[in-house]
Amino acid sequence: MSVAPQRALLLPLVHNLLYSEMLKNDAKKLVEELGSKEIKNIQFRSSWVFIAAKGFQLPNNIQREKINHSDQTKNRYKGWPAEIQIEGCIPRNLM
Repeated sequence: MSVAPQRALLLPLVHNLLYSEMLKNDAKKLVEELGSKEIKNIQFRSSWVFIAAKGFQLPNNIQREKINHSDQTKNRYKGWPAEIQIEGCIPRNLM
């Protein structure tokens, strides 16, 4: 990602109706290069969160990505999947 500083903590997330159609393939490729395994699996009304680092390594024990797809049989809210979160601690001395 050329627009990010040399050392950066990147936290993209999505909860949008049209996201899967709006994000261009070249943008998806950049996110994939940062380590995303799910960026190409985002669907209509998917919730997605991803954490990545540029210029340093994140600790191995940090969950880096999570996706929750809309499923009418499991959605918590009318037509929308439940919220998602990832947890972890990133030491300040890494950044």
